[in-house]
Parts: sequence; structure tokens; C-alpha cells
Amino acid sequence: MNSLLLIFLSCLLLLMPWMLSPRAYTANPIRPEVHGFLKLSWWLNAAYCGFWHRLTSNGFAPLPPQGPAILIANHTCGIDHMLLQAKSGRVLGFMIAQEYYDFWACHLFCRLIGCIPVKRDGRDLSATRTALRVLENGRVLPIFPEGKIHPTSGEEIGEIKPGAAFLAVHSRVPVIPAYLRGTPRTNLIGRSLYTPSCSRIRFGSPIDFSDIDPDIIGDKQAIHAYNERMTQSLLELQAKSVKIDA
Repeated sequence: MNSLLLIFLSCLLLLMPWMLSPRAYTANPIRPEVHGFLKLSWWLNAAYCGFWHRLTSNGFAPLPPQGPAILIANHTCGIDHMLLQAKSGRVLGFMIAQEYYDFWACHLFCRLIGCIPVKRDGRDLSATRTALRVLENGRVLPIFPEGKIHPTSGEEIGEIKPGAAFLAVHSRVPVIPAYLRGTPRTNLIGRSLYTPSCSRIRFGSPIDFSDIDPDIIGDKQAIHAYNERMTQSLLELQAKSVKIDA
């Protein structure tokens, strides 16, 4: 078959879901977060993750189509954010170390997707306030609650810091867990980019905090309870991932 015809049919298949969607014919459709240049970037990133890292998952991140949410995941290497974005239909503006945010090659794109710069001293209240504003504005806030990379390819989970639980308690938004496994075994960003892998993501259902009322038990106890619930959710996803691999 003519190669041009194959290309045309491939493009037609890619466009078919949009053509059959009622939103395609709505006078004033709601513009998705991933549009324009970000759409091109999303496809390039998805192609890279699918080809070079053979990324698989149990579906797309179960994030709400609109409105705020927190996405938590274990932190295995320097491309975790790219893998998660490849399986998410919302823009993921991560909390990123200040020096990476300010680096000239990353700065413009970090601003474009709404990354939040964080100082490494662990006492950056401005980053916390910005994160809460991001949620108030209806965005998705992705967080690696371990706080640093554990280059074990998802075979273990480090200590879960209370920062994500603090934000969840004070924002009361849905929290969706994700578990990464099979990623490059390195904490160097460059090496994780060029090292091929068989990366996998397992998303969980939104974590149920309905039995925890911060207004009754107080912020400190609520943060502790939320943190334990988040840790348990990640451990359950880890166990499922290991079982499937076995």
C-alpha cells in the first residue's frame, strides 16, 4: 500500500475520537488544558516514553476532567514527571528544585506548564502558598511525597513526608495515587533520559479520606492520618505491581 495512504489513514484514526466526540461540534467547547504547543509537546513526550522507555500503565490517570486534584507518586528517577505526563490528560506542573527551575534551558517551559520552584532547605513557605493557589485555581498538583529520588526502579518506597498531606488537608481536593516501576536505576537526570527501560505506572482510585474530619480532630492529627492513608495507598499499588510482574 502506498506509504502516503498509510500516513493519511493513521492520521484519520488519530482524529476519529475527536471527530466522533460531541464536543467537536459544540459552538463553544471547553478548551482542554493540553492544547496548542502543549499538545505537540504532549505527543512528543508520549512518543519518547512509549518508544524509549516502553511505558505501559493500567490506563490514564483517573484525574477529574476539570477542577483541582493532587497526584502523588513514588520518585524513582529524573524522568518520572515525563512518564506521568505521558499518561495524564491534564497539565502537570510539578514542584521543582529552584536551581532546575532557574536553569535557562528549562525555565521557559517550566513557566509555561506552571511548575512551582522550591528551595531545598525544606522551609519554603512561599512554595506551599503557591501550591495552594494552584489548587484554588482548579489545576492538578503532582507531588513526589518522598521528597527525593530513590533510584531503586520502584522496588522500595522512601519515607513519605507530610507536605502532600498538609496540602490535601488544607485544600480538601481529590488525591490520586500512582506507582512507578521499572524505570532507569539512576538519580542522574541525563542518564535517566538516555537509558532505555521498561517503565510501568499503576494508578489507583482517589484515596478515601471521608472518615477523617480535620475540623474535629485538628490539623496536626489530620495531616498525620492523611499521610498514613497516602503511604498505605502507595504500598498497596506497589504490592499489586510486584504481583503482576511476578
